[in-house]
Amino acid sequence: MTKLKEMNKFARFGTYLIIAFVALFVLPFLSWLIGDESFTATSGADFCVSCHSMEPFVAANADNHHGGNNDFGIKASCTDCHLPHDNSAHYFYEKGRRGLNDFLAENFQDTSEIDWLAKTEHREEFVYDSGCMTCHVELEKATQDTEEHRNYFAGKTTSKCATCHEEVGHSNLKKHLLQSKYE
Repeated sequence: MTKLKEMNKFARFGTYLIIAFVALFVLPFLSWLIGDESFTATSGADFCVSCHSMEPFVAANADNHHGGNNDFGIKASCTDCHLPHDNSAHYFYEKGRRGLNDFLAENFQDTSEIDWLAKTEHREEFVYDSGCMTCHVELEKATQDTEEHRNYFAGKTTSKCATCHEEVGHSNLKKHLLQSKYE
Protein backbone atom coordinates (compact mmCIF):
# COMPACT_ATOMS: atom_id res chain seq x y z
CA MET A 1 0.00 0.00 0.00
CA THR A 2 1.17 3.46 -0.75
CA LYS A 3 1.76 5.90 2.05
CA LEU A 4 -1.14 8.12 0.96
CA LYS A 5 -3.59 5.20 1.12
CA GLU A 6 -2.34 4.34 4.61
CA MET A 7 -3.07 7.86 5.87
CA ASN A 8 -6.44 8.69 7.25
CA LYS A 9 -8.75 10.88 5.19
CA PHE A 10 -7.94 14.05 7.16
CA ALA A 11 -4.20 13.62 6.68
CA ARG A 12 -4.66 12.93 2.95
CA PHE A 13 -6.81 16.05 2.60
CA GLY A 14 -4.11 18.13 4.37
CA THR A 15 -1.42 16.72 2.09
CA TYR A 16 -3.48 17.51 -1.01
CA LEU A 17 -4.19 20.98 0.32
CA ILE A 18 -0.49 21.67 0.83
CA ILE A 19 0.34 20.37 -2.66
CA ALA A 20 -2.44 22.51 -4.16
CA PHE A 21 -1.25 25.61 -2.27
CA VAL A 22 2.32 25.11 -3.47
CA ALA A 23 1.17 24.45 -7.05
CA LEU A 24 -1.29 27.35 -7.20
CA PHE A 25 0.54 30.03 -5.24
CA VAL A 26 4.17 29.30 -4.35
CA LEU A 27 5.37 28.01 -7.73
CA PRO A 28 3.70 30.79 -9.79
CA PHE A 29 5.08 33.42 -7.38
CA LEU A 30 8.60 31.99 -7.60
CA SER A 31 8.32 31.77 -11.41
CA TRP A 32 7.20 35.39 -11.59
CA LEU A 33 9.97 36.50 -9.20
CA ILE A 34 12.71 34.68 -11.11
CA GLY A 35 11.38 35.92 -14.45
CA ASP A 36 11.03 39.51 -13.28
CA GLU A 37 14.51 39.57 -11.76
CA SER A 38 15.96 38.03 -14.93
CA PHE A 39 14.27 40.57 -17.17
CA THR A 40 15.36 43.44 -14.93
CA ALA A 41 18.95 42.19 -14.78
CA THR A 42 19.13 41.98 -18.59
CA SER A 43 17.49 45.34 -19.34
CA GLY A 44 20.17 47.92 -18.67
CA ALA A 45 23.40 49.23 -20.08
CA ASP A 46 25.52 47.15 -17.69
CA PHE A 47 24.19 43.98 -19.29
CA CYS A 48 24.18 45.33 -22.85
CA VAL A 49 27.82 46.45 -22.66
CA SER A 50 28.85 42.92 -21.71
CA CYS A 51 28.91 42.35 -25.48
CA HIS A 52 31.84 44.20 -27.04
CA SER A 53 29.85 45.41 -30.05
CA MET A 54 27.47 47.40 -27.81
CA GLU A 55 30.19 49.58 -26.24
CA PRO A 56 29.73 52.56 -28.62
CA PHE A 57 25.97 52.47 -28.06
CA VAL A 58 26.34 52.48 -24.29
CA ALA A 59 28.90 55.32 -24.48
CA ALA A 60 26.57 57.37 -26.70
CA ASN A 61 23.69 56.63 -24.33
CA ALA A 62 25.73 57.90 -21.37
CA ASP A 63 26.18 61.20 -23.27
CA ASN A 64 22.42 61.58 -23.70
CA HIS A 65 19.85 62.90 -21.24
CA HIS A 66 17.91 59.62 -21.65
CA GLY A 67 21.05 57.84 -20.43
CA GLY A 68 21.24 59.88 -17.23
CA ASN A 69 23.17 62.92 -18.48
CA ASN A 70 20.64 65.36 -17.03
CA ASP A 71 19.99 67.39 -13.88
CA PHE A 72 16.92 65.39 -12.87
CA GLY A 73 18.37 61.96 -12.08
CA ILE A 74 16.25 60.30 -14.75
CA LYS A 75 17.74 57.40 -16.67
CA ALA A 76 16.02 55.10 -19.14
CA SER A 77 17.12 51.49 -19.42
CA CYS A 78 17.91 50.03 -22.84
CA THR A 79 14.65 48.08 -22.92
CA ASP A 80 12.60 51.20 -22.19
CA CYS A 81 13.23 52.23 -25.80
CA HIS A 82 14.37 49.08 -27.59
CA LEU A 83 11.46 46.80 -26.71
CA PRO A 84 7.74 47.34 -27.39
CA HIS A 85 5.49 48.35 -24.52
CA ASP A 86 2.12 47.84 -26.19
CA ASN A 87 1.48 44.54 -24.36
CA SER A 88 3.37 42.00 -22.26
CA ALA A 89 3.23 39.16 -24.80
CA HIS A 90 4.81 41.33 -27.51
CA TYR A 91 7.43 42.59 -25.03
CA PHE A 92 8.42 39.06 -23.94
CA TYR A 93 8.43 37.75 -27.50
CA GLU A 94 10.68 40.57 -28.75
CA LYS A 95 12.97 40.31 -25.70
CA GLY A 96 13.50 36.62 -26.44
CA ARG A 97 13.83 37.07 -30.20
CA ARG A 98 16.24 39.99 -29.99
CA GLY A 99 18.19 38.40 -27.15
CA LEU A 100 18.66 35.20 -29.14
CA ASN A 101 19.64 37.19 -32.23
CA ASP A 102 22.20 39.22 -30.26
CA PHE A 103 23.60 36.10 -28.57
CA LEU A 104 24.04 34.31 -31.91
CA ALA A 105 25.60 37.38 -33.55
CA GLU A 106 28.07 37.94 -30.70
CA ASN A 107 29.14 34.30 -30.55
CA PHE A 108 28.98 33.09 -34.16
CA GLN A 109 29.50 36.19 -36.30
CA ASP A 110 32.30 38.70 -36.71
CA THR A 111 30.53 41.76 -35.31
CA SER A 112 33.34 44.01 -36.53
CA GLU A 113 32.01 43.31 -40.03
CA ILE A 114 28.57 44.75 -39.21
CA ASP A 115 28.03 48.21 -40.67
CA TRP A 116 26.55 49.83 -37.57
CA LEU A 117 26.46 53.25 -39.25
CA ALA A 118 24.25 51.89 -42.01
CA LYS A 119 22.00 50.28 -39.41
CA THR A 120 21.31 53.71 -37.89
CA GLU A 121 19.34 54.45 -41.07
CA HIS A 122 16.90 51.73 -39.94
CA ARG A 123 16.60 53.03 -36.37
CA GLU A 124 12.79 52.88 -36.51
CA GLU A 125 13.12 49.07 -36.41
CA PHE A 126 15.03 49.25 -33.11
CA VAL A 127 13.16 52.03 -31.26
CA TYR A 128 9.51 51.55 -30.37
CA ASP A 129 7.09 54.46 -30.17
CA SER A 130 5.24 52.62 -27.40
CA GLY A 131 8.43 52.90 -25.34
CA CYS A 132 8.58 56.65 -25.97
CA MET A 133 4.94 57.08 -25.00
CA THR A 134 5.42 55.15 -21.76
CA CYS A 135 7.52 58.02 -20.41
CA HIS A 136 6.25 60.90 -22.53
CA VAL A 137 2.62 60.40 -21.53
CA GLU A 138 1.68 64.09 -21.90
CA LEU A 139 3.47 64.60 -25.23
CA GLU A 140 0.33 64.98 -27.34
CA LYS A 141 -1.01 67.77 -25.14
CA ALA A 142 2.39 69.43 -24.76
CA THR A 143 3.24 69.54 -28.47
CA GLN A 144 0.05 70.72 -30.13
CA ASP A 145 1.96 73.74 -31.47
CA THR A 146 4.05 71.65 -33.88
CA GLU A 147 2.58 70.35 -37.12
CA GLU A 148 4.75 67.22 -37.07
CA HIS A 149 3.41 66.10 -33.70
CA ARG A 150 -0.20 66.99 -34.60
CA ASN A 151 0.09 64.84 -37.75
CA TYR A 152 1.69 62.02 -35.77
CA PHE A 153 -1.05 61.90 -33.15
CA ALA A 154 -3.76 62.28 -35.82
CA GLY A 155 -2.31 59.28 -37.65
CA LYS A 156 -1.63 61.34 -40.79
CA THR A 157 1.99 60.22 -41.10
CA THR A 158 3.92 56.96 -41.13
CA SER A 159 6.84 58.63 -39.36
CA LYS A 160 7.87 57.26 -36.00
CA CYS A 161 9.53 59.06 -33.11
CA ALA A 162 13.03 57.96 -34.19
CA THR A 163 12.38 59.16 -37.75
CA CYS A 164 12.72 62.80 -36.67
CA HIS A 165 14.63 62.32 -33.42
CA GLU A 166 17.63 60.64 -35.05
CA GLU A 167 19.92 60.46 -32.03
CA VAL A 168 17.26 59.88 -29.41
CA GLY A 169 18.86 58.07 -26.51
CA HIS A 170 22.33 58.09 -28.07
CA SER A 171 24.07 61.45 -28.43
CA ASN A 172 27.02 61.54 -30.84
CA LEU A 173 26.40 57.92 -31.81
CA LYS A 174 28.14 58.21 -35.17
CA LYS A 175 31.24 59.64 -33.47
CA HIS A 176 31.29 56.77 -30.96
CA LEU A 177 30.80 54.19 -33.73
CA LEU A 178 33.66 55.63 -35.78
CA GLN A 179 35.95 55.78 -32.74
CA SER A 180 35.31 52.15 -31.89
CA LYS A 181 35.83 51.08 -35.51
CA TYR A 182 39.31 52.61 -35.70
CA GLU A 183 40.59 51.85 -32.20
